[in-house]
Amino acid sequence: MFDLQPALEGEVTNIRSPISAFTAPWEHLFHNPEVRWPFVFASGYLDGLQIYNLMDPADPQLVGYYDTYLGPPNTERYPMFNGAFGIDVRNEDGLIVVSDMSTGLWTFRMDGFGGWNGELWGLPDISSAQKWDTPVTAPMGSW
Repeated sequence: MFDLQPALEGEVTNIRSPISAFTAPWEHLFHNPEVRWPFVFASGYLDGLQIYNLMDPADPQLVGYYDTYLGPPNTERYPMFNGAFGIDVRNEDGLIVVSDMSTGLWTFRMDGFGGWNGELWGLPDISSAQKWDTPVTAPMGSW
């Protein structure tokens, strides 16, 4: 995690030092993160759904998880390719959808997360899971 504020305020031109870090088991291919500040939702082939709270970026916290695949790792050519491979979070109501190549489609709700509006955090209210039919009026560079 990097604190970009000093660069945004013009105090420095380069950010070189992280303020913290977290690492999911690399062997399980933690991937496809969806950020809904302060949460990061991600899928991991052999770990399923993982949810981290970054409200205190110096101390990231795992706040939720669900393992969608309990079977053994694939022993074929690519041993990690079992389990969760995709994730989407719907801003409107907070629905979390995980696709698992072995066990199918999973839907989740997280207590205390009933949806997300980026504008309340000073961010665009965009999502990969919705608003695709609403035209974007701001130029890409202004995001």
